Amino acid sequence: MTKIKLWISDIDGTLMNYDGSYTQRMAKLIEKIKKSEAKLVLATGRMFMGADFVAKKFDLNTPIVCYQGAMVRTKNEILWQAPIKNEIALEVIDYLKKKNIHTHVYNNDILYVEDDNKKIMSEYCDNRGTTYVVVNDFNELKINDVPKILGVIEDKILMKQIKEELTKKYKGVLTIVQSSPIYLEINDIGASKGKALDFLKEYWNLSDNEVIATGDQDNDIELLEHAGYKVCVGDNSKKLRKIANYHCASVDSDELVDLIEGLVLCE
Repeated sequence: MTKIKLWISDIDGTLMNYDGSYTQRMAKLIEKIKKSEAKLVLATGRMFMGADFVAKKFDLNTPIVCYQGAMVRTKNEILWQAPIKNEIALEVIDYLKKKNIHTHVYNNDILYVEDDNKKIMSEYCDNRGTTYVVVNDFNELKINDVPKILGVIEDKILMKQIKEELTKKYKGVLTIVQSSPIYLEINDIGASKGKALDFLKEYWNLSDNEVIATGDQDNDIELLEHAGYKVCVGDNSKKLRKIANYHCASVDSDELVDLIEGLVLCE
């Protein structure tokens, strides 16, 4: 059996609950990983600020895959990125605005909103170490290398409609994935957690069989597809569960801890 050298993991719903809580055994596992020969990399839809908040919590110093795989960066350096083309970003922002969708625009690692909906923003930012800036109009922004646009859509029917319309209109140009029941993530077609993982495999000269990937949502599908060991946590995504070769119950069960201890630490 090839020794696993990289554990790359989604954060919310995988390493920790969506409210930011995690088990003591998970915290102890991460400490063990840091002392081992293996690396732990966070791969998340969060902006870098929110992902780095978690990295600091666990004292991780590995690069972070953020913005749904549109960027791989350390605290001081962007190692790889695939932003949305500026003109396309402006089109999507305008489309969501006309549909009255609460929209997050990430620009130069700052989260901008027009609608300062306290409920939505509190749920998004609390426990994530994330701040945001309110603008009167997104047209005020100098759009430049936007890594991600996020639509917050609480109506299930509208979510399906918006996802289908954008997917059809921007086929081959954008990647449109649902990362939670209410979050629609919009990235450049060249951005994904899987492509970011490919960069890291080349960066560290790793084979697929030296990588274990863990996730819980549709936006983790390509991440798992690009790893030798594929782990689905929970039952949020039937598609993810179908491609995974390992399945774990929710974060609180610590089944993922047991699996990583066995496969990576060989305990």
